[in-house]
Amino acid sequence: MHRLFPFFILCALLFLVSRPSAAANYQVEKVADGVYAAIAVPGGKAASNAMIIITKSDVLLAGAHFSPEGTSELLTEIARLTTLPLRYVILTHHHKGFNYIDFDFPKNVEFITSWQTWQSLKSEYRELPNPVIYFDKGLTLQRNGVNIVLNNSEFGHSVGDVFIYLPGPGVLFTSDLVYNDVVGYMGDGHLREWSTILEFLGSLEARTVVPGLGKVTDSAGIQRFTRFYRDFTTEVLRYVEKGATLAQLKKDFRLAGYEHLPGYKTFLEVNLERAYQELKAK
Repeated sequence: MHRLFPFFILCALLFLVSRPSAAANYQVEKVADGVYAAIAVPGGKAASNAMIIITKSDVLLAGAHFSPEGTSELLTEIARLTTLPLRYVILTHHHKGFNYIDFDFPKNVEFITSWQTWQSLKSEYRELPNPVIYFDKGLTLQRNGVNIVLNNSEFGHSVGDVFIYLPGPGVLFTSDLVYNDVVGYMGDGHLREWSTILEFLGSLEARTVVPGLGKVTDSAGIQRFTRFYRDFTTEVLRYVEKGATLAQLKKDFRLAGYEHLPGYKTFLEVNLERAYQELKAK
């Protein structure tokens, strides 16, 4: 499949709802002292949620799929919240071939990411001009009494997904490892490993969960997505085990309890293709 196709789908997280052109790409809400969720507005140019962390000395921004329009808006929002500078961008993942996103931050901003995501960035024809810190399994940042724990999930929604936990306020940013009452892009997913990660995320019992898409939630939101994920993969596996072709799967697949969710129809074909390939190969 040509890489522009999934990128088009990814950016369709404009999904389903039209909006006036003057409206925001993000809705920013406070979730703890100094911590803000930037929720992607349906119909906007933000394809994923983000999180802003304001410490006593600087600002950290976490997320992925940062378009130039979304980046500009987030920088404006940070300036509205504080006079402190944005120092770090924690890039939670990057899909190979998507050269339009994640590159357009001020050059003095430092990126922090997993080594796998750094490899993805380096493979693009655009060169990231920012300094980069990359890590293997995990990294803890201690910023003026605020502990920010970064974990490399290795295989999940993509290769090298990073999720972020703030143990003090109990805030968990899952990025696209969890969608809340929304179906998102699974076209680079590692289906069996992703299931194990969801179990771990649920075990954290975070008080506040900022998902990759959808509204701010709590551990119950993780459990809802986990149920959808298991129902989806179990149904695909049923087709695989009875020897169905991919064409038959696409024609006959039904998951009635979830067809009402935003993004379900938008991403159904690409998600089925990935799930079929992954589950048939193992």
